[in-house]
Amino acid sequence: MSVQLFSYSKHDLEKAVEIMFKKYAEFSIAVPQKNIEQPEDLISQTEASKFLHISLPTIIDWRKNKDLPYYNFSGRFYYSKKELLEYGRRNRK
Repeated sequence: MSVQLFSYSKHDLEKAVEIMFKKYAEFSIAVPQKNIEQPEDLISQTEASKFLHISLPTIIDWRKNKDLPYYNFSGRFYYSKKELLEYGRRNRK
């Protein structure tokens, strides 16, 4: 097994960062801004239950048993308001 070590001067690293920023700026100008979708605002499980006017146990039950769309980040559940509204429209009684 061989180990390769590289040593760069502060000037070399600054130049590399400058080149990366320049390339990023060129790329962001080339891509039309209207085609870039903004990420949806996600709300917490508690906020989602308030948004839907249901209890917290109900939203947990819907997530576990009724295919309520959700996102799991490190064991915390988040919901998209848009998806919650669509779910409600599809599952009206």
